[in-house]
Amino acid sequence: MTRVLQGRTPLRGNEQEQGSVAVLFCFIVLIAGILVTALVDTGTAIQAANRADTYSAEAARAASIAVGPVPTGGPADVQLATTAARTYLEEAGAIGAVNVLGHGLVQVSVTVSASTPLLGISVSQTRTHTAQLQVGVTSGEGVS
Repeated sequence: MTRVLQGRTPLRGNEQEQGSVAVLFCFIVLIAGILVTALVDTGTAIQAANRADTYSAEAARAASIAVGPVPTGGPADVQLATTAARTYLEEAGAIGAVNVLGHGLVQVSVTVSASTPLLGISVSQTRTHTAQLQVGVTSGEGVS
């Protein structure tokens, strides 16, 4: 005894809504993919900025230490400071500019470039740091 169900109405009231959840899910997946891509690629820019910041600070520190506790302010100090900063930047693989601004005062500007992993966009970040030798600059050990 088999009964054939004929003329039965579907459980859904409106047949036009069939598959609407699949379309909504596709939009959610698309939006999530865009957000993840943006976050990962923004993270690359932040990492480049952090590296530029670290390289410029450390190169400025190396330059100020290279001139010694009592800088003379002459061309020899300028040469020592710029050589120390450029050596640090070269070893770090960074590109930068070194300026000696005065007695024991060095400014280093570094630019780091990176390519984002998902979109392949090139990002470039520049940071500048100034270091001043505090010990023995003009009046001995009086550092506050």
